Amino acid sequence: MQHFFKQIYTLWCAIVFIGLFLLLFPFFLIIILVPAWHKHCYYLNKFWASVALFLVGIKTEICGLENLNPRLQYVFCANHFSLLDIVSFGFAPHSVVYVGKSSLAKVPLFGFMFKKLHVTVNRKSLKGRYKSLQQALEKMGNERSLVMFPEGGIMSRNIPEMTRFKDGAFRAAITKQIPLVPVTLPDNWIILPDEKIPLISRKKMRMIYHQPISTEGLTMDDVPSLKEKVFKVIAKELKKYH
Repeated sequence: MQHFFKQIYTLWCAIVFIGLFLLLFPFFLIIILVPAWHKHCYYLNKFWASVALFLVGIKTEICGLENLNPRLQYVFCANHFSLLDIVSFGFAPHSVVYVGKSSLAKVPLFGFMFKKLHVTVNRKSLKGRYKSLQQALEKMGNERSLVMFPEGGIMSRNIPEMTRFKDGAFRAAITKQIPLVPVTLPDNWIILPDEKIPLISRKKMRMIYHQPISTEGLTMDDVPSLKEKVFKVIAKELKKYH
């Protein structure tokens, strides 16, 4: 019986998320047509995430926003165990550019919107990863922050333990000389597991923004130590919950 109710709840969640996106798509399209307006996708993302989670009864708890200056650019680095992680950054303090896997571009309508406003990456290609990083830096400009999942996708086979981080997020922060912000997402993989046919669980979605880590004066030689520092911050926080 519990399995049946989970199926019904999952269907309701899908209807809400897809329905809201279809309602918002014309507004995303208007923003796409004017590059100077791309930063305003923040308001649509926040509305989509807030209303959708409210309608499906998932409460949110966002911690650490007081650590951030909404006028500054950041590179947000988060653990990545669930597709819900992308939705979480609808609660970012300002407009962000996502770097997501190239398969997202194949999703009808959503893929078109994502590719125009954000960046897709072929993680199997070194050249593709480099090109995507350059595109992300360009789309950030001087106003938008960057969201990257430094594991390079949902890679862990032993959740909630993370896999080793890739360099992209740290190279981006050093190139722009802007702070890195570790972000812990402790519950998303329980709410929406990474399975072929996932069933959604109703649970509070928590998001923890940690203290920004300065990259001022750092060079690419500092990437390994920076990766280790961010990894330890997120791993320590995950252990508090699991």
